[in-house]
Amino acid sequence: MTIAVAFLQPGWADWEAGPVLASLREYFGVQIEIATPTGDPETSIGGILAAADYRFDDPVLSDADAYLLIGSDAWQGYENDAVFSLLRQAHADGKIVAGICGATIALAKAGLLAGKAHTSNGKDWLAEQAPGYAGAEGYVESPRAVVDGRIVTAAGSAPVTFSAEVTRLIAPEASERLDGYVAMFAREFGEG
Repeated sequence: MTIAVAFLQPGWADWEAGPVLASLREYFGVQIEIATPTGDPETSIGGILAAADYRFDDPVLSDADAYLLIGSDAWQGYENDAVFSLLRQAHADGKIVAGICGATIALAKAGLLAGKAHTSNGKDWLAEQAPGYAGAEGYVESPRAVVDGRIVTAAGSAPVTFSAEVTRLIAPEASERLDGYVAMFAREFGEG
């Protein structure tokens, strides 16, 4: 069974987590695990309390197949070498590492965007949040999620294509079905 870990900071963005976690679990049988900074429950922007299975730096997380970092203002200024090391190792092992909105800061600080096409909430914004990050020249202005290898990045305004691209990596056989999903929802969210 495929295991995906969602990293939820305090004030995690409901609209960014909802499409990807629900789709993976309901339609593709992915086991979803929740990690928070301390292993305590965290509340979303909309007031949803998510129970945690693990701490961000729990060693057992290295067994996951995909790492989904969900946006939150709490990623700004976030520093944790253990988490950044976990993400680097996951990427080196060929696992999926995906960040949306503020969580792209963690990918930049971990060095995962070096030599990769990527996006975020704006080129200047990401450079301001992760000064001197390796790979800034690969930034792509895009209303949709950007995929380069097994790295997925997206602005906070692109939860549908973020969900679709993560799912496409986990379940490539669903690609055609995902195109319809994106077409249906992307117009609503302005990702078309």
